[in-house]
Amino acid sequence: MPALTATPLGGAADATVLLLLPSLGGSYEDWRPAAALLAERWRVFGVDLPGHGASAIAEEPFTIADLAQGVLDVVDELDVDDFGVVGTSLGGAVVQELALADPEGLVFTGVVCAAPRMGDRDSWQERAAAVRRRGTGSLVGSLAERWFTPGFATAHPEVVGRVLAGVAATDDESYALCCEALGEWDARERILAISVPVLAVRGENDPTATEEAMRPLLRAPGVTERVIPRVRHQAAIEAPDAVAAALLGG
Repeated sequence: MPALTATPLGGAADATVLLLLPSLGGSYEDWRPAAALLAERWRVFGVDLPGHGASAIAEEPFTIADLAQGVLDVVDELDVDDFGVVGTSLGGAVVQELALADPEGLVFTGVVCAAPRMGDRDSWQERAAAVRRRGTGSLVGSLAERWFTPGFATAHPEVVGRVLAGVAATDDESYALCCEALGEWDARERILAISVPVLAVRGENDPTATEEAMRPLLRAPGVTERVIPRVRHQAAIEAPDAVAAALLGG
């Protein structure tokens, strides 16, 4: 798996590092509005997934645990002792793996719109095959409805357009490999073993990381839930102020 790339998003040089991971098809740009608020407390970096944003493309299969190790490699490169990590969707799956591993120096974990199991193996295999045939641009229409409420899409077409353009720009094979990694990942039986505090942020109208899907995580010891009203799967994009406030209050 290629090295993950971290892009600075603000904060004092002497503040504790906070790494922000996007969703499948997303990039560090999706976190920028929330990062501006989080930078009041943290030294913030956006970490891109393979073939997404600023990270190099992937050509070989990898697992969610491999992505978690990639985040720890970023921490090593930054040469810091303590760090926090927050992730949306696929990024939130990586955060859950990190929380289960409880690496040295992890001081804060936030899981945004992500469950211990998202979808199933067959559906992720089908999406991977579709992207290899038709490219990531073919997903834009279906993602718009799942990711954003109609009111947000109408009020902020430029934001939705930028996010979806980022999906279309994502490397096809890297995206497909991420799909396959998610298809093989299921932390439901392990999630109760989490021993570090986790802030779980859920979008009220999220059709993917629903309350039911997130329930195994929400039942784990040390997990605190925050619900962001009237948003779907991309809560940090639809309501960056509310998500940042939830994370800062966690």
